[in-house]
Amino acid sequence: MISWYEVAPWRSDLSGGAKVSTNPEEVRMFPDALAPGTQVGRWRVVEQLGVGGQGAVYRVEDIDHPGDFYALKLAFYARDGRAEREVALMMTRAAHPHVVRFHGCARWLHPRKGWLGFVMDWVPGLALDVWAETGDTTFRKFAAAGATVARTLGDLHDRGVLHRDLKPEHILIRKSDGQPVLLDFGVAWFEGAAPLTTGPLPPATLFQLSPEAVRFLWHSSERPGTHHALQPTDDLYALGVCLYRATTGHYPFSEWLPADMLQLAIVHVQPLAPVLVNPRVPRALSDVIMRLLAKDPSERYPSGAALHAALVAAVSSEDAAWDSSIFAWEEVPPTQEGGIPERHILRPPRPKPSWTAPPPAPMQMERRSLWFRSLLLAAAVLLILLPMVRVPPVGPSVLAPDEEWITDVRVDPAPSRIEQAPLPARNQKLAPCTEGLEVELSGACWLSLERRPPNCPPQTVAYKGKCLLPVPKSSRPVPTSVDAGMPDAR
Repeated sequence: MISWYEVAPWRSDLSGGAKVSTNPEEVRMFPDALAPGTQVGRWRVVEQLGVGGQGAVYRVEDIDHPGDFYALKLAFYARDGRAEREVALMMTRAAHPHVVRFHGCARWLHPRKGWLGFVMDWVPGLALDVWAETGDTTFRKFAAAGATVARTLGDLHDRGVLHRDLKPEHILIRKSDGQPVLLDFGVAWFEGAAPLTTGPLPPATLFQLSPEAVRFLWHSSERPGTHHALQPTDDLYALGVCLYRATTGHYPFSEWLPADMLQLAIVHVQPLAPVLVNPRVPRALSDVIMRLLAKDPSERYPSGAALHAALVAAVSSEDAAWDSSIFAWEEVPPTQEGGIPERHILRPPRPKPSWTAPPPAPMQMERRSLWFRSLLLAAAVLLILLPMVRVPPVGPSVLAPDEEWITDVRVDPAPSRIEQAPLPARNQKLAPCTEGLEVELSGACWLSLERRPPNCPPQTVAYKGKCLLPVPKSSRPVPTSVDAGMPDAR
């Protein structure tokens, strides 16, 4: 049962002396509003632990039991339906030994109109990717933790719960026993839940989105008002991204790519296998991760239970690599006499694709503006045009660029004994290219798609048995998240 507590009186000095509206429903709380010593219900703030998109988390102490510490998550807005549904979910369907445990609620500053906060276990530990970079973490321990997360997700899925925002920092490895704990169910879905936003996708981290979610985003303008129905395979794909990041030190595709390029890579480009990035990764573990990242959801593991079984079977193989640390380490001599040597982690660089090309030769290119082509082809070629457009960092809407782009690249159909390398198009990105994603050819950057000649889509070049798409110039960094519309008022 939720307990609602009267909170401490308003103190104008809690946010550096700044005055705020007397109606908390109309203002966004500053993340640092709760200074150490602030009382919220029967809990006293000790320190801030972190800030997210919708709230801040604090370590708090139980006033009635000094020394008992918990975590308080306080929403930025007083009437935050997301926080209220997270409370309801944690009390019921999401209650699990490997999900952070719920303890109670309070509002600050007013018991009815104040900002909603709820108290959970404080779990000292490390995020999955940070834990993987400690010298004591072996692949055997890592696979065991991954198997536990898989089984936990399977249990939640069986209850009709999808996490929908699984990323390394939401998988905490508990310091006391090395067991994983899932955090942050703020955008989770459960049967009967209303959409969180009016947009096609829930708020999400872009580089964790599955290919099918990105495809739905591309075509959302054709179906206004619809929402992507995420499936357990979306959660499993996101877990695959987490495992890839933790075992290689890299995401499958760089989070610093422009948003349009990142989306295209998620849908069309096969990432390098973890064992090719970090040769220390056991082959069996690398294969499991790559299956989780399959473009077709039907090719992934069908459930968390199936993934759990696959990881347990993989560890049973007689491979000495399972007992080695995930990354290599080097000892750096002390800079001062009498100092202690330091150990530095050696993260593997992302390998650069090799590509051998003959000398460039002329090519006929037809120049048309992106506006003209998009009017002709509309949604039917949205998949192809996406790399030529730009995505604003505040949402998934697609905007046209402010420059022309060559959208037709044609090769003379006459047979030729010598295959000629294509010349760069105007406004195409020139070398150096993004390692691990783009191919450098004729001094320019190209994407190698999954399709193969003679089935190359329009605006691509068939060369050396590959369908190559020119990479446009772009200066915008990828947004860290996709906020898919305004909060749903229903």
